[in-house]
Amino acid sequence: MKDDRLAAAVGNASLLGIGYVLLRRWRLAIAAPLISIALVLLVVAQKALWCEIVLLVWWVAVVVHGWLLGGKPGTRSATEQRLIALCVTVPVLLAGVFFRVEAVGIQNDVADARAAGDCAGVTAAQQKARYGDRVADAPGIERLGVDVEACQQLQEIALRLEGTWSGDVDLLGEQFAKLGEVLAKPGQEKTVEKVLDQYLGTVTKGGPCPTVELATWLRGRHQTQNVLDKANSVGDGLVPEAQFECAQSEAKAAKWRAALGRYQELIGQYPHAAITPKARAAMALVAVKVELLDVRGLVTSGEYCDKPAKYSGAPLYRRGVNRALFLGETNEYLDQLPRQWKTDVPTNASVVICTEAVEDGPAIRTCPYTRETDPNLHFNRTFRKVVVPVRIYALRTGKLVRTGKVTITGEACPLVYTDDSGLTPVYGSTISTPVDPSDANVRAAFQPLLVRR
Repeated sequence: MKDDRLAAAVGNASLLGIGYVLLRRWRLAIAAPLISIALVLLVVAQKALWCEIVLLVWWVAVVVHGWLLGGKPGTRSATEQRLIALCVTVPVLLAGVFFRVEAVGIQNDVADARAAGDCAGVTAAQQKARYGDRVADAPGIERLGVDVEACQQLQEIALRLEGTWSGDVDLLGEQFAKLGEVLAKPGQEKTVEKVLDQYLGTVTKGGPCPTVELATWLRGRHQTQNVLDKANSVGDGLVPEAQFECAQSEAKAAKWRAALGRYQELIGQYPHAAITPKARAAMALVAVKVELLDVRGLVTSGEYCDKPAKYSGAPLYRRGVNRALFLGETNEYLDQLPRQWKTDVPTNASVVICTEAVEDGPAIRTCPYTRETDPNLHFNRTFRKVVVPVRIYALRTGKLVRTGKVTITGEACPLVYTDDSGLTPVYGSTISTPVDPSDANVRAAFQPLLVRR
């Protein structure tokens, strides 16, 4: 009785060496399953196609070898041998086919989830893979790990992107570079796009000023001809409104210069945007505030007379009484002016009058005097008008509207002249002395400057 070659071939198809057992080739029966196990472990460890090819070649080899070692079929014992071989091989092959089909199904589920940008679905589908699936299709299941890893990276990127809401464009650039790295992996376009869309929908969460920084970066990023370029157009659409809102918030906080810069940038970059007319109107108001800051700074530093500036909110230099802000050389005569003609507040002034050092004016009268402590010491006093050189600037325009000299008259030759200068006049000398103007005299001198007819 010969051993059946078909039974041997079928038995060896189980990769367990059953065909060699039926042929009573005990060494081969022990060696064959050990080699098969080693090859299966190699497939699981390497997860490479060439390992599967080696295992397939080994499977074909043992099947053919069993066929060649067997005898001709036809005896009753051959039927029994075939039944034994089938009882072992069929379950093994069915299990292999089952797990292979299951592995393919899992890969299809992962592919569908990935195509929908559903990273949660990718992870859930990959977690269904069992050890049998990893043996039946190790390379295919291994590729699922790449998708899961990509999703883990995207999850981390999404969390880091939340940290950019404060306006951190450096962090934003880093995360976009990482999105590009994930996008370079096969089939990740939709998963990357979903993370990108989620972020672009939250750019404004940090407030208008951080949004300006982020949106400006997104608008100006170097385009890469892929799905990430969507960020450029979204950023461009966010900038105008965010820039306006940021300027408004800075204006409310009295950060006038910062607000003015925001409005100017918005109008310059987006002259035809829907929000631009509002920005122009708001900028006009803020510009006046900045002018006031400049004027106050020049007044405080004493530089206004050398660097006159305008304040568009100042009252017009018009008919009637115009209040003046007196700067430059101070003198006691300004204290004799009416209160309604003077102000220390730029917002109330129509004009800025820059005064210079008082000069001697025309002589009015010369009178003789005798020193009280020395009756023999005679001298003369020539009383002169007081001259105050002035420059007048219209505060509303910052332009020079008048220059000249204010001449103040007053009383001369009092009966008793008290000289508190400490100087001793020379006998027969003549000393120039300013007149003693009354309030009415000072008012009459300055009135043509401040009261326009």
